[in-house]
Amino acid sequence: MTPRVVLAGASGYGRLYLRELVALEAEGLVRLTGVCEVNPLDGEARRLIGGRPVSADLSELVRGADIGIVSTPLHTHVPLAHQVLDAGAHLLLEKPPTPTLADWHELLDRSAGRVVQVGFQSLGSPATHRLAELMRSGALGEVRGIGVRGTWSRDDAYYTRAPWAGRRALDGVPVVDGALTNPFAHGVATALALDGSTGVDDVHDIELELLRARDIEADDTSCLRLRTRNGTVVVVAVTLCAEVVREPVIVVHGSLRRAELHYTEHRLVLDGVEERYRHVSPLRNLLCHLADPAVPLHAPLAATGAFTRVLEAVRTAPDPAPIDPAWLRRNGKRVDVDGVDHVVARAAEHLRTFAELDVPWSPLGGVARHGWDDVRLPLVVPRPALHPVRTLGGVVVTGEHPDDHPWHRGIGLALPDVNGVNLWGGRNYVPGRGYVPGELGRVEETGPGELAWCDSAGEVLLRERRRVRRRMVVDGWELEWRSVLTAEGHVVLHSPGSKGREGAGYGGWFWRLPELDPLSVRVYSPNGAGEEEVNGRTAPWLAVVVADPARPWTAVVSGPTDPWFVRVGRYQGIGSALAWDEPLVLEPGQEREVAVRVAFYDGVRPP
Repeated sequence: MTPRVVLAGASGYGRLYLRELVALEAEGLVRLTGVCEVNPLDGEARRLIGGRPVSADLSELVRGADIGIVSTPLHTHVPLAHQVLDAGAHLLLEKPPTPTLADWHELLDRSAGRVVQVGFQSLGSPATHRLAELMRSGALGEVRGIGVRGTWSRDDAYYTRAPWAGRRALDGVPVVDGALTNPFAHGVATALALDGSTGVDDVHDIELELLRARDIEADDTSCLRLRTRNGTVVVVAVTLCAEVVREPVIVVHGSLRRAELHYTEHRLVLDGVEERYRHVSPLRNLLCHLADPAVPLHAPLAATGAFTRVLEAVRTAPDPAPIDPAWLRRNGKRVDVDGVDHVVARAAEHLRTFAELDVPWSPLGGVARHGWDDVRLPLVVPRPALHPVRTLGGVVVTGEHPDDHPWHRGIGLALPDVNGVNLWGGRNYVPGRGYVPGELGRVEETGPGELAWCDSAGEVLLRERRRVRRRMVVDGWELEWRSVLTAEGHVVLHSPGSKGREGAGYGGWFWRLPELDPLSVRVYSPNGAGEEEVNGRTAPWLAVVVADPARPWTAVVSGPTDPWFVRVGRYQGIGSALAWDEPLVLEPGQEREVAVRVAFYDGVRPP
C-alpha cells in the first residue's frame, strides 16, 4: 500500500519537503493526504498542494496517515511530533529534533513502536559513509581529531524573517536558534557520526565560546570543542558573519592521511583527490526502511542524542558575548567580523578554541596566556603557566617573578619537593636547618598537554597530562585547570609543612597574585574570613576580593579537596596543598588529579 503522508510546514524549509513529496507522488511512492500550515500560502504552495486539504490542526490531518513530516520552527517540534506519534504514524522530524535534552528523552520514550527519522541530510550522503568507513578501517591512521569550519553570512532579513529568528527563547519556550545548533547543526551531527559517537552519553568535556556580532539573543560566531567516548577531540568553529562565503568543511586529521568532507556538496577530498557522490534524502531513506527494515535509517532519533547533548550545553550556557564593534564592518545588509574566516580555518585545522588562538575580538582571547617563561633566572625552575591572566575588564590578576619569590609565576603547578628534588625554585626546606641550597629539577614538554617532571639529570619522576580551559560565566569568565600526575617510579611528594614547618604545606596548584595593597585584599571561605581562618583548612570554595579603589575585582576558587594554602599579608598567593602536613606517596603508575576552577569578576562581590 502506498504510504499516506501529511506535511506540517509548507513554507520555509518545509517547501523543500513539499516539492519532494509531489515528485515522489508522481513516482507512485507516496500519497500526500494533507498539509498543516498556519501561514498564508503563496502561489507555488497552492499549486503544489492542489486540492489536498490544508488545516492548522495537525491532529485532524494526521489521523489515518502512515507518516507525518514536521518541518516547522524548532520550538514547535515537540507538540507537533507528539501529535504525529499519538496518531500511530511514523515521524520525519526536521533538525534539530527538540529544543531541550529532556524533550528528546520524552520523545524517544513516546516513539516506541514507531520509526522516527531526523532530517540530517548530510548523514544520508555516501561521502559521509565512505569517510566513516575509512576512519573505522584505519586507512587514515590514528585519528588525531576532527575539525569543522563554517563561514556563511546571513543578512538583515534572515533575522527579521520570523519572531523566533536569532532567539534563545520565545515566550518562555526554548528556541536555541544559534549558529551551532541550526545553520551548522549538520556539521556538529556529522562530525559525531563520523566518530561513531552518536549516543546521548557519548560526548564529554564540552567547551563553548558563544559570541554575537549582531544585536540578537543567540550566537552567530562560535567555537565548540568536545571529546567523544572514543577520546576524539572535535572542534567546530563557525560564523554567520563571514567575509567570504564558503561551504562548510569537516576535516579529519589522521596520522597517515587527511580527509576533507564538504558535506553540503557531498564531496570527499582525500589527500587532494576529490570524490563526488549523490545523496539519499531523509524521506527516501525512511520510505526504503519502512518497505524493508533491513535498510538502516540514516538518522534515527536515538542516534541524535550526542547532538542534543551539545544543543543542551548551548541552551544552558551564559548568553553569547557581544563582539567589540571595533572589529565589525557593515557590508550592505550584512555584518562582517574582521579576520573571522582565517580564525575559523585555524581553529578547525589546529583543534584550538578562539581563546587559545588569542583572537582579539573574542572576549576570552586575551584573558590568559598559557606558556613558558620568556626569561631564565637563577633559582627558578622554568615551567609552563598562565600569565598574564586578566578579568574581562582587563585587570591583571597574576604576578610574575616577584622580588620576594622570583620562582612564583602566574597560575600553574609547582612542586617543591619530589623525591628530594625541587621542581619549583628557591631553596629546599630541611628540618632543623631551614631553607638551604639543593637540587633543582627541570620540566620538559613531551607532547600537546603533556609534561615530564625530571631531576637535574633528566630522569623522569612524574608525568603530567594537563588541560586548561576557559569559558564565559554570567558577568565574568571561568578558568578550569586539570592536571593528572602519574608516578614514573616510587615517588614521595613533600612540602615544608610535611617536614615540620607549621602552616607551610604549599605545593600543587598555585596562583601568585600581583603586587597589591594587603589592606585591599580579603579572603573568605565557609570557614570564615582572613588568612588565619582559611589557610590550612579544607573548604569547597575560597573567594578573593580585591577592593582596589580604581580597579576592584573578585575571584572564586573551587574544586580542590586538599587544604588551602593562603598568603595575604607578606605577599598574596593562593594554592591547593598536596602534602599539607603529611607526604603524598605514589607508587609506580599511580595517578593523582589536581582539578581547580577559578571564576573571575570585575568589581567587588559580596561574600
